[in-house]
Amino acid sequence: MSIAGRDAARRTNQGLVAAIDRLVEFGRRYVADTGEGTIVLTVLVAFLAVWMVFWTISTASVDIHVDNDEALLWAKHFAFGYKHPPMTGWLFMAWFSIFPRQQWAVDLLNVTNCAVALGIAWRLLRDHLDKDRALLGLIALILIPLYEVKAEVLNANTVMMPFWAATLLFYLRARRGLGMLDSFLAGALASCTMLGKYWAVFLFAGMAAAALIGPGTRRFWRSLAPYVMAAGATVVLAPHMWWLVSQHGGGAIQFAESVANQASFATALKLSLYYIFGAIAYVVVPLIFLAALRPSKAALADIAWPADEERRQAWILLTVPLVLPALVNLVIPYRLTPDWTFPNWALLPVVLYGARGLVVDDRAVARAGVFALIVVAAIVIATPVIAAFRITYGPDRFRPHFRHVAELAQDLAGKPIEFVWGSEDIVGGLFYYLPEAQRLNTNPLAPDGRAISMAHQLVVVCLTEDAACRRTADALTEAGVHTTIATSTRRFLGVSSQPLNFQITVVPQAEPPARTMD
Repeated sequence: MSIAGRDAARRTNQGLVAAIDRLVEFGRRYVADTGEGTIVLTVLVAFLAVWMVFWTISTASVDIHVDNDEALLWAKHFAFGYKHPPMTGWLFMAWFSIFPRQQWAVDLLNVTNCAVALGIAWRLLRDHLDKDRALLGLIALILIPLYEVKAEVLNANTVMMPFWAATLLFYLRARRGLGMLDSFLAGALASCTMLGKYWAVFLFAGMAAAALIGPGTRRFWRSLAPYVMAAGATVVLAPHMWWLVSQHGGGAIQFAESVANQASFATALKLSLYYIFGAIAYVVVPLIFLAALRPSKAALADIAWPADEERRQAWILLTVPLVLPALVNLVIPYRLTPDWTFPNWALLPVVLYGARGLVVDDRAVARAGVFALIVVAAIVIATPVIAAFRITYGPDRFRPHFRHVAELAQDLAGKPIEFVWGSEDIVGGLFYYLPEAQRLNTNPLAPDGRAISMAHQLVVVCLTEDAACRRTADALTEAGVHTTIATSTRRFLGVSSQPLNFQITVVPQAEPPARTMD
């Protein structure tokens, strides 16, 4: 590079540094002079707006996620359990009793769920940290990918996030003040978390461990608080337990069994280590923020095992639910992934930034805020590229070509489709686009499936590579039913997806027998 080029690059870098310094100073004055309620409200509204833009653009090249389609199917009827516990279905049922059945409404529900989780987390942080530390913690949580870019859909994982945070909020208040309302809400909200996903059993384990450790343990157990907490948990969870017993577990037990595996100890150990290191990788930004504060050895020791009782309780409630899954996996191997730690992180800022001797001021908060703005702006700018990558990378088994298949099936059927059966990788997302259709849960050639297909119009959709599904469709075709073979290709900003080859078989409702005159 020439001398002139180096001088120009130096001036550009100096200009960027000066601009960032001005932005940090503006942020410092804003944090110092503005009420915390206004700051937090502004942050959460901006979070909603930014991530609505992100999901609207980044998923423009694909169709609805199969988890959302499944939840909409559950929302057609109220139940105390589905394949997963019922909370996701209940929220979809309530939300779409108000909002139209549109993709933007699905995205808004998901982003709102994350924003509510962050709002509750703020209240939790503020119970234990001063304003600057809590604001730094809120920014750190926002930059954990599980709160934004990984939180693509509202499903059994993400639905736990606000309930888990609220459980921690009221448990710690009950532990401190022994209030009856706080105790009841802690138990009830813990069960609401369990109604999201059985992963919440580790939350219960963390609460149990925290209840047995610390200098306030005897005082806690001599009060009514733990018993009121247990009563709140029982009242909320009892209907689901009744459903599990009366339905012999239903799809929930089958799904739980599908998660288990017969891995060797060496394989289970590798998976547990992958889970632990993956979880740490998700919180690398909060750890970077901590490093930027230059903690002393005393502060690091206080993070490793807090000196005061309340932060020690927070440490237990954070650490036990995070580490216990890896330990359980060594004894009972199961499908374990760091993605399942979606709800676990609300207390992380209390543990990291509440340490004694750690200096957190408004300038540190402003620097973290500017860093967050830069990161989020880069992600939003990249959204068209992300959308193009989604369509060119290959078929997304969570978002295949549902819309085109549903439209073609509806055109071929000629009237509202009543039942759908076929390849799971494509049938799993048709019900959003076919709101009147139901899933046929048995093979249409089986006696019970044959009875349904004769009494109602049935559409069978098979991927070309799904030989078993095609054999069923061919058998129906041999009985005089028409099959159409088709190909779907998605296009976005001049790029095209790989073709999806499939066939649609329409099985019309059997004509009723003609009445004869005696």
